[in-house]
Amino acid sequence: MLDKIFGRMSGGCCGRVVSLQQINVGGRLIGIMGMNEVFQDYFRKGKTPDEAIGDELVKDLRRFNYIAEGAEQLYKEAFLREYRRYYEARTK
Repeated sequence: MLDKIFGRMSGGCCGRVVSLQQINVGGRLIGIMGMNEVFQDYFRKGKTPDEAIGDELVKDLRRFNYIAEGAEQLYKEAFLREYRRYYEARTK
């Protein structure tokens, strides 16, 4: 489990640290781990912030975060909103 959060140790003394960011999900501030790394990967691959990647964002970010059954739509909307901000900030 710690490898999922901090990354695999590869030689050296320290593993890779995963980002933690608070976002609004359904009116509540929720700490999301790994969002910056996932967004960087999506942007590098040329993925635009459209409805089609919403489910993909939930799937990828679920690897680092608990997302309750039935709450996927709230997280999808929040992740798309945040990715849209990220994307627009880098394409201006």
